[in-house]
Amino acid sequence: MFTLEARPRADSPDFIEAGGAYVTCYQKPGFADDPMRRASEFIREQGWVVVAVEDEPVEIDRDHAPNADHFDQALVEDEVYVFNQWPVDDADDQTRH
Repeated sequence: MFTLEARPRADSPDFIEAGGAYVTCYQKPGFADDPMRRASEFIREQGWVVVAVEDEPVEIDRDHAPNADHFDQALVEDEVYVFNQWPVDDADDQTRH
């Protein structure tokens, strides 16, 4: 599990309302050779750009996951990405577009 900061691209449907997001990345152990690269690809496919690494990848157990349901879902689907967005108006010194 790890966290990336991202911002929506101008062509993203989220661009008008989202100032940015912290993306919590859950990946099944061994799913990707380079977990951050895979997460960045997924985020890009959703119309977002990674701007910072908040937390480096670390293997955790279910009891330490921020959300056990997302953890369980990643075990079944290999990967889960949760976009915790903030609105453009609340961005302050955070990512703006």
